[in-house]
Amino acid sequence: MDTNVKVVPTAGAQDATREKRRVWKNIIVISISFFFIFGSMSSLLRLQSTLNQVEGMGVITLSILYATVVISSMFVPKLMTRFIGHRWTIVMSLLGYIAYMAANGYAVWSTMIPASVWVGLSAAPLWTAQCSYFTIIAQHYQRLTGQTAQHVVSRFFGLFFLFYKACESRYILSPTPR
Repeated sequence: MDTNVKVVPTAGAQDATREKRRVWKNIIVISISFFFIFGSMSSLLRLQSTLNQVEGMGVITLSILYATVVISSMFVPKLMTRFIGHRWTIVMSLLGYIAYMAANGYAVWSTMIPASVWVGLSAAPLWTAQCSYFTIIAQHYQRLTGQTAQHVVSRFFGLFFLFYKACESRYILSPTPR
């Protein structure tokens, strides 16, 4: 442990405890949200070419989705987090994933193309905002506890990826890795 780290008093003991709980609540809520969204989304993406075979709609909409992800990665994350902040970027981006899943309930070209574009535009800002938010909140938590920032960031991302990787069905259903 680094002995040069000093605990910066930010509030009274009760306020510090409340702040620490709030930080953990945010980390857990985001982690569980990703678990449910990506558990559903990864299964749906794997089935696109089978579910939407008519005129190749599944493959074409996936191509649009991934092409949009590439383009949005260059421009959208910085602008979106700057204008609406990290937490709202996460919320708005998760809504893109939910819209894509909902569009599959009535899978026609007029619903799938816009939904593919929306989720494509949502992917890069979602991951960027999530990582930035965890780093920022870890620095705040570090000031509250006096732990090293590296330790706190590692713990937060460890918990997050526990939930994220648990939603991948191949790890749950398959006894051996493929």
